[in-house]
Amino acid sequence: MKEFKNIFLSIIIGGLFLVPLISQGHDLIPQQLKQYLQDHPNATSEEIFKFANEQTPDYAQKFRDGAEIVKIVRSQQTSFLDNLVDFFKLGIKHILSGPDHILFVLSLLLVFISWKDILKLTTTFTIAHSITLILAGTGILTLSSRIVEPMIALSIAYVAITSVFFQGRGFFGENRGKIAAVFFFGLFHGLGFAGLLKEIQIPADKFISSLFAFNLGIEGGQLVIVALAFPFIYFFRKKSWYPLATKVIAAIIATIATYWFIQRIVGF
Repeated sequence: MKEFKNIFLSIIIGGLFLVPLISQGHDLIPQQLKQYLQDHPNATSEEIFKFANEQTPDYAQKFRDGAEIVKIVRSQQTSFLDNLVDFFKLGIKHILSGPDHILFVLSLLLVFISWKDILKLTTTFTIAHSITLILAGTGILTLSSRIVEPMIALSIAYVAITSVFFQGRGFFGENRGKIAAVFFFGLFHGLGFAGLLKEIQIPADKFISSLFAFNLGIEGGQLVIVALAFPFIYFFRKKSWYPLATKVIAAIIATIATYWFIQRIVGF
């Protein structure tokens, strides 16, 4: 009974963090739309609306015409609480819309582990990416995406293979080895998260709170992944076919990640 309660609780927690995504509220204004208005101060309502529909369709559909967009963008009256919600939602959306981050977290969970071990791994990942997210967000640390993006792809392949095929074998398969790897690769994921913030104009007077809310949103998205995936892993872990299934899934994830790794190196 206690185990079912834990599973039910994990689903509820995941659902709670999804609430901000479907709630109404102030939305972040796309940087390219702000820039367009600055570069084209005499643009007509029709031209503004056309640009918004072409460049930021998801944002444009919230408005009736270009005049309404101009009013919102130029007023920019965002309260402290609205701004926190904006960046919290952005953090959740960013991790849930990024297949590389999702696969990284799922790779950690393929082999059944206890809640205690999950907490250790997620906490390690949180600490690591928080460090580089803050350093990159404040401009103290910068690293080329030519390095960051391939390393994120490599981290997925590494974790998928070692978690399943090296389980309990040698340093790479031991818990301490996994924690060390998660921390190391988490640093690069943090730099990847920070890359999104470069595309958004963070309010100068709310910089620290925006960065904090964004990071908290990432944790919320990470918790959603864990909370939704763990019940299925828990229920099927004792099935005779599950060990083989995890190997197949791990191999598929590693193959996809390796392809991304090569693509991102060649692409740059």
